[in-house]
Amino acid sequence: MNTPLSDAELLIQFRSPTTKEQSFNTIVKKYQEKLYWHIRHLLITHEDTNDALQNCLIKIWKGLDGFREDSQLYTWLYRIATNEALTFIEQQKRKATTSLDNEEYTKINYIKADPYF
Repeated sequence: MNTPLSDAELLIQFRSPTTKEQSFNTIVKKYQEKLYWHIRHLLITHEDTNDALQNCLIKIWKGLDGFREDSQLYTWLYRIATNEALTFIEQQKRKATTSLDNEEYTKINYIKADPYF
């Protein structure tokens, strides 16, 4: 029976080129569901949550080498997930504002082009 590795052990493995991917996969398996539900509470929909979670996992992969272990691993992952969800919300707000502006501009031009206006 295999005992699960601690976060410290996983980080040691992650820093070794030969076990880096295996360690990352273990970290993802260990924390993916918790991160998913944390993001889901912020973004509500499954599709948006999946998009944000994928971005989150990419950032974790790229940043894990620089993780200084000033905090627990999950705390660091949780912070990345929170930031990614907030970034996603901001992007959606900008898209919504831009869409409304473009739609409004199109309607104004349509009205101006109407010979009866």
